[in-house]
Amino acid sequence: MAIAIPVIAILMAAVLQVGLLARDRVVLVRVTSAAARAAMVEPTDRVVSAELLEHRGSLRVESWSLTGSRSAGGLLTLEVTARPTPVPLVGLAVSGVRLTERLVVRVEG
Repeated sequence: MAIAIPVIAILMAAVLQVGLLARDRVVLVRVTSAAARAAMVEPTDRVVSAELLEHRGSLRVESWSLTGSRSAGGLLTLEVTARPTPVPLVGLAVSGVRLTERLVVRVEG
C-alpha cells in the first residue's frame, strides 16, 4: 500500500501534464490565428508582437517569425514556437518538446 501512493501521484501528474500539453497546443493555435489576422490588415512586426503578447495568456512563446511578401495580395507566413507548461515530477518528459504553429495568410489591400 505504501508504494501505491507515489505511483498514483505520478500517474495523476502525468495525466495533468497531458492535459496541459493539449491546452497549450489549443492556445498556440488561437494565438497564432489572432496574430495572423492582425498581420493580414497591417503586416508589421510590431503588430504581430503586440497580438502575441495580448493573447498568449500563460503560453510561453519562445520565438516567432513573419516572412513573405508584405504588399497587398502577397502571402505572409507566420510561424510561432512555444514551450509547453511543465508539471512537477513529470515535467522532464516535455522539457525537449517545442510546439509550433504555422499559418499562411494573404495581405489585404
